[in-house]
Amino acid sequence: MVNHIFNKDKGIFRHFGTHAIYTLTICITAIYLASAPSAHAIGKQPIDSLMQTLDTTIKHRGEYSARKEAELDALQHELDTARTDDARFDRLGALFDAYLSYDADSAIAAAVRREEVGIRTGSQEKILNARLNLANILSLTGSYTEALDIIKQIHLKDLPDYLYPYYFYIKRLTYGNMADYAVRESDREYYRRLTAQYRDSLLAVNDRETWTWSLIKGDTYNETGQYEQAIATLDAYLASHEVSTHEEAIFAYTLSEAYRKLGDRENEKRYLLISAINDLRSGVREYVSPRKLALILYEEGDIERAYQLMRICLADATSSNSRQRIFEINEDFPLVNEMYVSTIRSQQHRLRNMLVLIGVLLLFLAVALFYVYKQMKRARNATRLANEANAELRRLNDELHRANAKLHQANADIAEHSYVKTEYIGRYMEQCLQNIDALAAYRKQLRILLAGGKIDKVAKTLDSDTVLDEAFKTFYNDFDKTFLKLFPTFINDFNNLLEPEGRIVPKSEGTLNTELRIYALIRLGITDSAKIAKFLRYSVTTIYNYRTRVRNRAIGDRSKLEEMVANIGR
Repeated sequence: MVNHIFNKDKGIFRHFGTHAIYTLTICITAIYLASAPSAHAIGKQPIDSLMQTLDTTIKHRGEYSARKEAELDALQHELDTARTDDARFDRLGALFDAYLSYDADSAIAAAVRREEVGIRTGSQEKILNARLNLANILSLTGSYTEALDIIKQIHLKDLPDYLYPYYFYIKRLTYGNMADYAVRESDREYYRRLTAQYRDSLLAVNDRETWTWSLIKGDTYNETGQYEQAIATLDAYLASHEVSTHEEAIFAYTLSEAYRKLGDRENEKRYLLISAINDLRSGVREYVSPRKLALILYEEGDIERAYQLMRICLADATSSNSRQRIFEINEDFPLVNEMYVSTIRSQQHRLRNMLVLIGVLLLFLAVALFYVYKQMKRARNATRLANEANAELRRLNDELHRANAKLHQANADIAEHSYVKTEYIGRYMEQCLQNIDALAAYRKQLRILLAGGKIDKVAKTLDSDTVLDEAFKTFYNDFDKTFLKLFPTFINDFNNLLEPEGRIVPKSEGTLNTELRIYALIRLGITDSAKIAKFLRYSVTTIYNYRTRVRNRAIGDRSKLEEMVANIGR
């Protein structure tokens, strides 16, 4: 498949290949999966709340990096254990994907090695795919001439259809970067025309219903000055689709660009915050949003946060060896750093003045403290005694609450057991009477046979399990009716504890099947498999297998399924 990472400095998609590139609609899985906001929530968070989230994200940044390193180690292990060149080609593609926005040198090494493996397989498709990977990372690191040398040697007619978007993307990326850094205006305009041409090609080869197409379209509107249309296009997609953490960062950056060009500073800052938070959570090192956010914070006077973000950006750009990002940060960092140093010096000057003033105040305070000391000593003794009394009172109060809770639980258990016992005593007496009547009828039948001298039929009747089977059938039917009378919602409540595809439906209403009877006995407090096996006339192994199979279909913690069953109806 093809994974996509949004190159937010250019407002387009970055593509990097694995072994089977099928469509541009498949997006990269976010590193920090836990807890990404829904698509409908994006952009609605207050800026103050987002600032707090940014601070928390920076604080836990080491955890995201550790997850990324663990991911890379796992991919490297898969590569080391691959047994065929086809498998190695696939693993190298996954490794290239992971390194692309994390470590440029490692990504280049993976792309080069991937081409070597492709050559060994003799597959022209694999060779071209790997060369596109190499052109991709070279363009991202600022080696535009080398990237174009590779891409110009690849003819569109030699590529399979699914590699067209990757091919157009690399050309769009490279010419877009060259337009940004061209010295002469004529060169810049030429590269911009090529960038627009390949952006249109990307739109042509992507499905209009995908997030890829929506982002490229939004970027196109931004580049052509149609900022309201860009916002409308992106908002329309977000209003009807859920997006991952990584996709949210991409959408947020594109929206921030539209609002920036509209002059809406508040929304520009809001969406840059959302994008920066998700960039840092993704554990990548090659990004743009945190740097641009730092410049806005600097302009607003939030020097400390701006400096902190700039240091993170510089450290990540250096670690990933992204020359393009290092160049950009080196342009902005001195300004922020100078202001930060100036602010620190000013704070130090004020601190020295405050220390002198505090010294004078301390002199007066020492006299007052000497007088207050004796009073405080008496107060401390009184407070200590009061605290000890309060602590003892709290302890006794906690014990009283625990005792009350146990009493309430005991009362509830007694009431339930009383109700169950009353119901089952009635059923037991009724069952006994039925068994006596059945025994009398059975006895009468045997007497008739004996009186007629039909000894063979008597023996055959005694050897038959029909009567016993009918008795157990009647017994199970009575058990089902009695249990469902006691717990009328048991079947629904029990199924709510299972995954939808694993739920149990009895053959007829008002009855239980074997699995339901096992858990009905567990609800009644019979948890021993041997007792359940004896009750249901199965082996202990069969009962254990039933319990294990049902437990594997439980929602959440499977080990707590039977504990939750025991609480049904309470």
